[in-house]
Amino acid sequence: MMLPPGDRARLILAAADSYLPDVLITAGYAVHSRKQLHWLSREIAEDPRTGVLVTEVHYDGRRRYELGRSHAMYAILGDGALHRFGRQAFSTSVEARHRASPGLVAFRRKIPRRTLRSKHGSIFALICGELNIVKGRLRPVFVDEEARAAIKAADIIVNPTHDRMSNAGTLDAKRRLLSLPHDDGRGRAYVSVSNWEACGLNGRVQQPSPTLHTVYAAGKPIEYEELADGAFGFVYRRWQVDLSGRT
Repeated sequence: MMLPPGDRARLILAAADSYLPDVLITAGYAVHSRKQLHWLSREIAEDPRTGVLVTEVHYDGRRRYELGRSHAMYAILGDGALHRFGRQAFSTSVEARHRASPGLVAFRRKIPRRTLRSKHGSIFALICGELNIVKGRLRPVFVDEEARAAIKAADIIVNPTHDRMSNAGTLDAKRRLLSLPHDDGRGRAYVSVSNWEACGLNGRVQQPSPTLHTVYAAGKPIEYEELADGAFGFVYRRWQVDLSGRT
């Protein structure tokens, strides 16, 4: 969020072109509006690749600065095609407390669009505070059976956030649960990617830290290689994860 919209889009494309990741995931609000989203889509279509880009559009309305909860998550496929995961259904545990809670009802309605099949595995998208689909710290559990089944069927759970969330112990417990292997032994990964600029939320600014971006596999966080440390306005980290179950 420190960088202008055009610069952010160009950096995202440069990362995809330079490092050729199988899955490139950006922090919440990374893409300013649909203008930058469609620019990225066109650029990728002109130079197809095998990777998938998962990103969130800050202003997902027809008007550039549409007010309200207008952010939405998208994937840009290797041929430039767009998949819209949709908008955030809820943000707090209170909003997902009961099966009849409006937030949970909205989340269940969005489940069919939240999974994307790719050659690198199936991807399920959780937007920021939707991580609260899991509750508890000592024995974390899913708060909804339909959501549990859909999420556990995925190979990669992506969870971009708008800034780093608090309560590190509870976050760690939830992330460990979401990264546990499939019943047949195949691997599963959970990915969180956060802004350190808090987008004007109460004036907070959070500097880069080891927990700014994380990947969990087999129930524990794994080490990363940091290729950009924030000195130029962005952090880029790279993980290698084997989801085959061989290791």
